[in-house]
Amino acid sequence: MSFNKKLTKLALILFIIVCVCSVLLFQNFLTTYQQIGRIEDYQEQLTDFKELSSNIDAMTSSLQDYILLSDAQYLDRFYRYSAMIIKKQTDLYDSDNLPRNQNIHDLIELSKTYLSFASLEVIPTIQSNNYSQKEMQDFYLRNQDFTRQMNVKLRNLSETYDKELDNYFQSTLANINRKIILLLVLLFVSLLLLPYVLYLLLKPFLTKCIYTGELAEYTDSAFMFVDSSGNVKYVNKSARDLFGLLPEAVLDKNIEHFPELFPRLQNITQPLLHALLTQKELLRTRVNFNNDGRTIDLTVDYVPLFLLNKLVGAMMIARLANEQKDKSLLLDTLEKERKRISIEIHDWIARYMSTIIHSLDYNLRLHKNGHLKGDELLQNLRDLRNHCQNAAIEMRGIMNDIHPYLIDKVGLISALESYIQTYEKLNKIKVYIFYQDRALRVKKKDEIIIYRIIQEALSNIVKHAKATEVDINFTKQQDTLKIEIMDNGGAEGDFLVGKGLWGMKERAALIGGDIVFGYCETGFCVTLTVPIQPGGQEDGENQDHVD
Repeated sequence: MSFNKKLTKLALILFIIVCVCSVLLFQNFLTTYQQIGRIEDYQEQLTDFKELSSNIDAMTSSLQDYILLSDAQYLDRFYRYSAMIIKKQTDLYDSDNLPRNQNIHDLIELSKTYLSFASLEVIPTIQSNNYSQKEMQDFYLRNQDFTRQMNVKLRNLSETYDKELDNYFQSTLANINRKIILLLVLLFVSLLLLPYVLYLLLKPFLTKCIYTGELAEYTDSAFMFVDSSGNVKYVNKSARDLFGLLPEAVLDKNIEHFPELFPRLQNITQPLLHALLTQKELLRTRVNFNNDGRTIDLTVDYVPLFLLNKLVGAMMIARLANEQKDKSLLLDTLEKERKRISIEIHDWIARYMSTIIHSLDYNLRLHKNGHLKGDELLQNLRDLRNHCQNAAIEMRGIMNDIHPYLIDKVGLISALESYIQTYEKLNKIKVYIFYQDRALRVKKKDEIIIYRIIQEALSNIVKHAKATEVDINFTKQQDTLKIEIMDNGGAEGDFLVGKGLWGMKERAALIGGDIVFGYCETGFCVTLTVPIQPGGQEDGENQDHVD
């Protein structure tokens, strides 16, 4: 058991590593894509900057030619390029980049001063035709000075662009080289180890399944299994010998056709079809079988088989009547064990694994849409890690709770009181137990099933009800024990019967009981009735010694 705990913990750790690495890789790939897009933006800005430099050079040259030649065509070029310069400067302005903005701002101010010089001094003077050679020379020298100043500003801005692009490119490469490679290695190693750890964890169960199959093949009881469609999928050696069947003659044949194919087996196979259709078991059915003129009395069980509360087929187990008196039914025991394992797996997977997967999908979708990043993403991952940790705790609880030892030691009521103490602390829900007598006089094997049904009911309250209190009432009514589990979560309309409630019904049926569920005045109510069997033991020993 300790080894299984370690393997379970290791498998969960590897699963968390795979999930976290996947999320971080996705985040890094998205960041890298954004950085590449930013580099492309830089390249576009550099192109705009080159056009701005070219336009400024053309503008100053046009004004210089206009000063020297007084030709109107140069004035038109000056106006055209000045308008283009104003637009380019506005496009290059980035409110998030202060160093570059300062250079652009200085360039814009210098351009405004230059345009004022041109529009207020140079152009009016030349157009008036009233100027001296000295004035023209002064305009020419000032224009050259403005050209020099703007070239200096453009050179500073060019150096800023080059430095930014180089730094950004280097940081992008560093991010790709370090983080992504490290995460890929970690993810690859985890994906290699996880299947092996899961194999070690499931190996005992797989071994048990193989052993059960071998046991069914070589047992003295005659086994026949049909799938949910009624097709024969398995006939063991004892059945082949007893009924004189060849595998190729019977396998994949539908039992509806058996009256035509094997008339002498009709009274044996017809109840198997009935059990498959009604999904109800028929136990210890007495059947007469004629074998070469000799009548053989058989005791036959017809058992529908379920996996996760879904019908997968039905099994027929036939024994010679005089050899099977007072013997336990092998396949019945195996089927009950399968049902129990199915319910336990459902409880764990439905509660945690589905939630973990949906949480990952939800966080990935939010992150992809840009609604989740940074500290918020980290917090969500921490919450998910806590959820995985709770799953590990719950899994350990399931493994330790395969056979609740407190029931054997102190009885059902005391075992429930011990369980409820932990339940109240974890879920902040107050649970009250009411009973007339701690000695319930229920068989120990029935107590375990009752215990698990109450556990499932309390678990459903946590998952589906907004309850703060739960009442559990034990009432003896002649030869039956009535157990009511009621919460104060309120009635919220119709409810759907899920696998959890059907699992409780299956467990109750194992001990000859029944379950009714629905809304009551305060909330949801589960009512379990079980017979008080003759020979039941008092549930009251060592009541004061609960740990």
